[in-house]
Amino acid sequence: MMLLLATSMFLAQDVVDNPQYKYWTSCKVGSWAKMKMDMEQGGQKIEGEMTYKLLEIKDEMVVVEVTGKSKFGGQEYPIPPQKQEIKAKESADKVKIQKEGDEEIEVAGKKMKCHWYEFLSKSGEKEAKGKVWLATEIPGGMARFEMFGAEGAKPVVMSSLEWKKE
Repeated sequence: MMLLLATSMFLAQDVVDNPQYKYWTSCKVGSWAKMKMDMEQGGQKIEGEMTYKLLEIKDEMVVVEVTGKSKFGGQEYPIPPQKQEIKAKESADKVKIQKEGDEEIEVAGKKMKCHWYEFLSKSGEKEAKGKVWLATEIPGGMARFEMFGAEGAKPVVMSSLEWKKE
């Protein structure tokens, strides 16, 4: 879900190219990326690990399988495998880019050059701000993702742990 939201931030016209599609199509089937997620909801810490594996590449989309686990209240819960379609083109009305640039950050213990975007997202009446860092070495591109909801709320943070680019 966070990956879809992060990639929609690039959109500025009615229908535009989806950069996440480009990052996945630079890989071969079997490539994967493991992400760590940290968030807080109602004062409770929620942690998770998700693995995104490239299953299929088509002209109009790629198919990625998402698996993983989450930990909440001392309990661990499996995330059953789900297929996710990442389209080559997306609707542009989801997110507004506020700033972008280049920055070197540490990802899984390595310094990586990333292109980043700060964005504003709106879903119904709720608005959220975020920032995403993308690196060509990582399948799907996402090196780090931060999403801020209500004022004073702790952000949802996702970061790449490991990956294999075929």
